[in-house]
Amino acid sequence: MTGGSRALLAHADELEALLRLSLGDLHTPAELAAHLPAARRGLLRARIALAAGDRQAVQEHLQAAALADLTPRQALVRQLLLAAAAVERADPAAAGILGGALHTARSHGFLNTVIATAPQVAGYLVEHASQLRSDPFVDRLVAAALEVRAAQPRTAPSSRVLAEPLTAAEQRILTLLPTSTYLQIADTLYISRNTVKTHLRSIYQKLGVASRSAALERAVDLRLL
Repeated sequence: MTGGSRALLAHADELEALLRLSLGDLHTPAELAAHLPAARRGLLRARIALAAGDRQAVQEHLQAAALADLTPRQALVRQLLLAAAAVERADPAAAGILGGALHTARSHGFLNTVIATAPQVAGYLVEHASQLRSDPFVDRLVAAALEVRAAQPRTAPSSRVLAEPLTAAEQRILTLLPTSTYLQIADTLYISRNTVKTHLRSIYQKLGVASRSAALERAVDLRLL
């Protein structure tokens, strides 16, 4: 088998592993990882460990991957997985780790890689959009993360459904909340700022929260975003 054929086969194995991992299969990706080059193997095993909730294994595999010869995209994936692991364990350093990853992604234009690498990262972007430095790249990231979440099946159990659903007007405001200020929401919807505040009070009450960040986190959990 030629070097080119081996590279194509490894790429195909990696794609199949990522697809199966997205479907909740941890066993097959682990088997496929064994046949990958060192860099891809370490990153894939870190993804599997993250999906399995094995935080120690995530760190070990990412440390091993750091010793390999990483391409710019692979180096970014490693940064994103470090950020995802930090988000998963509620590490205060998560914002800084992700900030470094976003800087790398912006410099290379790797938008899809940020969104597709780990659901923890996409979720964090939605929940903390108001705290991120707003620029065209970040705005596109947040919009893409929202699109991914909207496309996912809404299969939340009844215990996670609001007792009193949001009105259509409230849902419109909630959809704009991650990426817009109150004044921007008012301008977009052609309503007054006071009307926005009134709707937000109702939204917060229905979600059982008291702040914008908590509202976004709760809305993501309920698949309202």
